[in-house]
Amino acid sequence: MQLTLKIRQPPVIQIALDYATSEEALAMAKIGVEAGVDWLEIGTPLIVAQGVAPIGHMVRAFPDYPVLADYKTMDSGWKNVQRTDQQGGHVMTVCAGAPDETVKSAITESKQCGVWVVADTIGVKDQASRARLCAEWGVHMIYLHYGADQRKHDATQDSTQWLAEVQRAVSIPIGVGCFDVEDGARAAAMGAELIAIGHPVISAADPLAELSRFVREVKAAWRPRSTGA
Repeated sequence: MQLTLKIRQPPVIQIALDYATSEEALAMAKIGVEAGVDWLEIGTPLIVAQGVAPIGHMVRAFPDYPVLADYKTMDSGWKNVQRTDQQGGHVMTVCAGAPDETVKSAITESKQCGVWVVADTIGVKDQASRARLCAEWGVHMIYLHYGADQRKHDATQDSTQWLAEVQRAVSIPIGVGCFDVEDGARAAAMGAELIAIGHPVISAADPLAELSRFVREVKAAWRPRSTGA
């Protein structure tokens, strides 16, 4: 890996490129970079539609930016770490709710090639306990994820609902998936080290303006996590 991924100046802003083609993702990545985002995410829909090739496309187009592959891995964790590395990517996701062996296999392979492993908590019932286990095993980050289907069912909730309890459970960086600047700023004010944003912000009529506002307001809102966490 060519890039240093340590988070020196949180919060990192990650743009989720949830498109069906590399061309769409590359075009929005350019807008995101102009707006000030820090990490580029190859979204699950893009991997489903195009396989792992978009990871390499993004790495070559933006060699100075960490590229995350959002597989939401539920099996063969080590294989997806290898695939990410082969494409030049820097970070991959495994579902925190996957079998223990899957999470551990991703971590083991990570030690061989340096690709970061992020444990995505989508669907996990006891977020703090599972995050603690994943951290003990050696994942690099916990990513709190209130999913799109959950949001459709109950728009009053977002991923920040678990942030305080997970901060008390782990000391490693915590990322938070967001839907708008309000929950992004709230996560930042609580001390989340990474804030991810995709739709609906990237599908706004003026995505550059909306992303620029998101980056500006979220970074301004950030405060270190509570010392009691």
